[in-house]
Amino acid sequence: MINFFRKIRKQLANENKFQKYFRYAFGEVALIMIGIFMALQLNNWNENRKQEAQFKVTLEQIYNTLKFDVDDFKSQIEGHDYIINLIDYVLEHPDSFAVQNLPYTLHSIGEIGNKRTSETAYHTKNLKYNANNQWQNEISKQIINYVNTLNFDDGTLKNDYIAALKSIDLAYPKVDPLKYNVGWITTDSTYYSEEDFTRVSQLLHSNSFRAILKTLKSQTIYLKAKTFVRYGDGISIMNIIKKYNPNVKLLFQDVGIKGTAIDGFDNIGGLSTPMIQTDIDNDIWEIDIYLLEGTIKFRCRDSWAINWGGNDFPKGTGIHDGSDIIIPEAGNYHIIFKPITGEYEFIKLEDE
Repeated sequence: MINFFRKIRKQLANENKFQKYFRYAFGEVALIMIGIFMALQLNNWNENRKQEAQFKVTLEQIYNTLKFDVDDFKSQIEGHDYIINLIDYVLEHPDSFAVQNLPYTLHSIGEIGNKRTSETAYHTKNLKYNANNQWQNEISKQIINYVNTLNFDDGTLKNDYIAALKSIDLAYPKVDPLKYNVGWITTDSTYYSEEDFTRVSQLLHSNSFRAILKTLKSQTIYLKAKTFVRYGDGISIMNIIKKYNPNVKLLFQDVGIKGTAIDGFDNIGGLSTPMIQTDIDNDIWEIDIYLLEGTIKFRCRDSWAINWGGNDFPKGTGIHDGSDIIIPEAGNYHIIFKPITGEYEFIKLEDE
């Protein structure tokens, strides 16, 4: 094309047609500029397309970690309610507890803690947004603000309370090192002595300890309010991400089940019994398995970091870090689990 225009310019110059020569020269320059402009526009379009694709990938990762966050916040809120109600009962009815249960009751109150690491913060570092894209700007700003609210530490919340229990030399409840997921061992009648029970009973009637309980209740109410705000923020951002990218999905990998109804809970490194993903679009996992009378939980990637429990059987909705699902009767079961909604069902099969 350039050689073509060059020949025309030479011919016009030789014929002394300078007016036409400058017209063609100007046209040539204009075409070159238009070509450069179009190339730049194409390059910008391509870069924006790649940036948009990467932005959506990171958003989907954040969308998934937000799901774990809000489920965890929901469990925390339920835990706060339990602690608040338990403190009220201890204050109003200190003599209504069986003495052998008092150590466990008081340590239950001390089980307050929200300090956790959210993977949302990790993925937010990779969120590269286009400064000229209003949608991306707004979404990124809300995600960053949300992550900043996670930087809190409630470690001092129960310090005075724990110190009070230590002051009477009350040991932490017994735990099996090989079955720590099962919880405290409350069947060992020799673990706490009669002297322990006496000291605990006296502590319950101590004015200073009752003042600590009242303070702890107020602090827990405040902590519950903060957690509720984070829960609402997480839900809101998930909805915004879904509006920006309707195709965003929750992604769960290597879903399995584990518990005493199969082969027991593990301490470290134990593998789950894998389920089969039978519906990719709706993320449905299934398995046929013989279960003992006992308990199980659902989890991902052979890790307790992502797990679901529940209080209902044979069907219910799983809760992140929820209670062990109780299997009341041994037999062959067809199990269906939907990680996106938490729905599960145990269908007992007829013995062959």
